[in-house]
Amino acid sequence: MHNPGIDKIILGTAGLGGVWGAVEPEESIQAIHEALSYGICALDTAAAYGDAEYFVGQALLQWNGTKPAISTKVGRLKSYVATEARYDYSTAGMQRSVEESLKTLGLAQVDVLFLHEPAVLTADIVGRVVSDMQCFKEQGLAKKIGIGGNPPSWFMPYLIEGQFDVLMEYNTLNACNIAALHSSIPICEQKGMEYYAASPLNMGLLGRKFQDFSLLVPEWLDVLTVEQAKRIQAIAERYNLSLDVLALQFLLNIDAPFKMVIGAANQRELHRSLNAINQGILPKDIYNEILQTLMIIDE
Repeated sequence: MHNPGIDKIILGTAGLGGVWGAVEPEESIQAIHEALSYGICALDTAAAYGDAEYFVGQALLQWNGTKPAISTKVGRLKSYVATEARYDYSTAGMQRSVEESLKTLGLAQVDVLFLHEPAVLTADIVGRVVSDMQCFKEQGLAKKIGIGGNPPSWFMPYLIEGQFDVLMEYNTLNACNIAALHSSIPICEQKGMEYYAASPLNMGLLGRKFQDFSLLVPEWLDVLTVEQAKRIQAIAERYNLSLDVLALQFLLNIDAPFKMVIGAANQRELHRSLNAINQGILPKDIYNEILQTLMIIDE
């Protein structure tokens, strides 16, 4: 039976590519196949995600079903450690990166090409970089172009002017933060753009990293977000639900035009996420209880 919730889901491949730890290539490829078999019809990857593009390419090569939509990113260079980043936003560097990505994926064109991490850009080059992105679309290398990462306020005019087709943000729409509902999503609706919500588990805080991040808050994570995660964990315990399951189901309740990018580092994590999505939306009282905790943050 078709699960309507699955239509909102995109499989992100950073974890499967090895940026959060070593992976088994065959397991990563098999996980992609399982996601496709389950009904997920879009995969998101990036040059920066370790071996993710290669695994996606191999999975597509072996896949006999309906071809999924593929998105990748340009600007951040290949790495096997999520917290280590190198960038090349030069015209030649970006052109080379896109061509290498297409070759690795075994595609002539991706469905969406994201500009990776716009916050790293500086004002003196942003105009040229945006122009380069538009050129990739004009060359037919991508059907659509998007922003892959949370854009700084000074970048917003490029969104408002309608130069991009898709906006993907992270940690702005989950059980710790629903800011996107009042900021980015209305802009996307107004401009006819798609919105992708990445990191539904807030980089693992609402899942397997809850205990670790609660005991020792990473530099990139603020204390208020951890306190909110603790409130969500308390709700999960009260209703005998797993934190990650509760967090994923919460997003299914939200009545807004967005797609959810789920991540997994292995088949077990993928199964947990798919099972959570298969359970559908939360009961209204639990959903409203989570919303009440989010109002505490806004006060």
